Amino acid sequence: MGDIVMASGLPSSLKQHFDNDVTISWLVESPYAALVAGHPDVDNVINWPKQEWQALAKSRRYLALFKALLRFRRTLRALQFDLVVDAQGLLKSALLAWFTGARKRVGFNSKEHSQWFLTQSFDKPLSDDISSEYKFLAGKFSNAPYQLTLQLSEQDRTTARNLLNEEGFHSNFIVIAPFTTRPQKHWLLPYWQKLIAMLGKDGYQVIILGGPADKNSAEHLANGSSHCLSLAGLLSLTQSAAVIEQCAALIGVDTGLTHMGMVYQRPTVAIFGSTRPYTQTQNPHARILYADLSCAPCKRRPVCDGRFDCMQAITPGQVFSTLRGLQ
Repeated sequence: MGDIVMASGLPSSLKQHFDNDVTISWLVESPYAALVAGHPDVDNVINWPKQEWQALAKSRRYLALFKALLRFRRTLRALQFDLVVDAQGLLKSALLAWFTGARKRVGFNSKEHSQWFLTQSFDKPLSDDISSEYKFLAGKFSNAPYQLTLQLSEQDRTTARNLLNEEGFHSNFIVIAPFTTRPQKHWLLPYWQKLIAMLGKDGYQVIILGGPADKNSAEHLANGSSHCLSLAGLLSLTQSAAVIEQCAALIGVDTGLTHMGMVYQRPTVAIFGSTRPYTQTQNPHARILYADLSCAPCKRRPVCDGRFDCMQAITPGQVFSTLRGLQ
C-alpha cells in the first residue's frame, strides 16, 4: 500500500509527457485496486491475482498455477502496451512487466536482478525526499512537479462522515496508524497506550485505523478509553483514506496510512525507525521523528536483538509535544 501511495504521482507525469494522448493502465494487487481506481490520470486498473497464485502454490497445484500464469500473460500481451514503468523495482514486478511484451520496459536495478526483465534500468537514487525513486522515474518523462494523488469518491467521504457522526466523533479527532508489516517498524504498545491517554486528557478524540488482521490489537489499544474508537478492519482502504482526509491530525509509523497524511496535507507526525523512508515530505504540516542511531536505518536486518532501540528512543512525550507544535 505504501508503494502505491508513493507512486501515485507517476500517472500524471506520464500524461503530461504524452500530452494526454496516451492510455494509462495500473497493474496492482487485487486488494489495493480501489486505491487507484479513482485516479484522474489512470484509464484502466489491472488486478494482479497474487493471492490466487499463492493459494495454488500452497496447495501444490502447480499445473493450475502454470496455466493461470499463462492466462494472465496472454491478457497482458493482448493489451499491446508500448511502455511499461516498473515503479516497485522487485523481481516480481519486473517479471510482470516482461509478461506484457512491451517494447520498452523501464525500472530499477535490484539485488534480485529485476533488470534482467527490463530494457532500461537505473540504480535507485539515494535521497531522504518522499517518493524519491518514483520522482526519479517521473523525471525521465516530465519536468512537472510530482504530486501524490489518491482520489476519493463522495460515497467514501459520506460513509466515513456518517460513521464518525454516529460514534460522536466530529472535527477534532486524531487518527493513529500503529500497525505495519514488520516488527522493527512498530512503536512500542505501552507507548501507544500512554499517548492515547495523553491525547484524551488534552481533549482529543482518537480513531485507530488498520486492516482486518489488526482488529484485535486495535481493540486492545482502545479498551477502557471512552475518547478512543477502533475502526481497524471495519473500513475499506478508501473509506480509511476518507477518515484521514477529515482528521485534525495523524500519528503513525512507516505504513501506507501514515503516508496518506502526506497526500492530504494533514498535520502528521511520522515515527520512523529501522526503515526511515523519508525525512523531507513537501508537507509543511508534517514532522518526522527519527532516532539517528549508528545502527539506523537497519531496514530488514535489525542488529539490536529485538529491542528496537530506535523506536524506544522516541517517547510518547516527544510525540505529544511535536503534535502540539503542529496545532
